[in-house]
Amino acid sequence: MAQPLAFPLQTVAGPKQARSERTLQRLLDAAQTLIEEKGHAAVSIPEIARRARSSVGGFYARFRDKNELLRALEERHFIEVWQRLEALADARRWENVSTAQMVEAAVSELVSVTRERRRLIAAFLVSAIQDPVIREGGLRFRRRVEERIRALLLPRRSEMDHPDPALAIDLGVQTAFALMNHHVLIEKTEAGGRPVSDEELQRELTTMFLRYVGIARSRRKAPKGRR
Repeated sequence: MAQPLAFPLQTVAGPKQARSERTLQRLLDAAQTLIEEKGHAAVSIPEIARRARSSVGGFYARFRDKNELLRALEERHFIEVWQRLEALADARRWENVSTAQMVEAAVSELVSVTRERRRLIAAFLVSAIQDPVIREGGLRFRRRVEERIRALLLPRRSEMDHPDPALAIDLGVQTAFALMNHHVLIEKTEAGGRPVSDEELQRELTTMFLRYVGIARSRRKAPKGRR
């Protein structure tokens, strides 16, 4: 289950007392678990309340409907993923590591998060078609990722052959997100006449990004503890 956040979610109104916050977290945890087990469409509000050891009234005290709950889940999801990205993107971690290995680690994190939360991400993507709040939340997060990866990689622009490294980095991030979103919605990726595994996706996405940006792979291994 997700750990309690150090600050309140902006998408949730209502009381902020410690007991109420614990109930909120249980509702979010229950909803996330059920979505990952069954998919968003198959989950009901009474089921969420029951799994959270709460009540339907307790649910409606915090959310008007399932869509508002999903907005809160999306906000929490992006906060948690951003915390992981910030740890990954700490420049001190990569002082003696090749740029290619940095890209490989970032792609590995994207594939891992997608694998861990596939049905939850699918619920966000489907709901984003009709809900501008969820859609904008996803776009805002992707833009933040682009900015963070750009800030990490641009100091090494001398290693890049692309004439506009900033453009290439942003489009590379967008391409990676788009392919993983497709992977989530279709529940698989096929290429070359066969299904492609997560490990292959990770390898091929890394290769596509590196070649597009124009970064040469290094044969040097990462130091221990840097992977």
